[in-house]
Amino acid sequence: MQILTFIIAIIALIISILAYRRTGGAKELRQKVDSLSSSMESLKGRAGVGLKEQIDQLTAVTEAIRDRTAGAIDRLEKAVRGKPEEKPPKEKPPEKKAPKPRRPRAKKE
Repeated sequence: MQILTFIIAIIALIISILAYRRTGGAKELRQKVDSLSSSMESLKGRAGVGLKEQIDQLTAVTEAIRDRTAGAIDRLEKAVRGKPEEKPPKEKPPEKKAPKPRRPRAKKE
């Protein structure tokens, strides 16, 4: 029984090796990797130029937003500080409650 299982495993191994070679094997895989890496390098070159322009645009927008925010904070500060200060109403001190009267204890006999 074990010999039969061993023979089937060897036949399956041979079939898998033949299928691998028929689909192209390592040669085709290397060709695909090389073509993909070359196309990736060309895309990297194109993206580098666009990325620099995008960074410059974002920097300019950030500076503009920072200036607007600073102006808004200045206007808000002037609006808040320009009003006269209102004092909170005086609160009455809390009244002390009278202590509860004690009940006399029953005498033990």
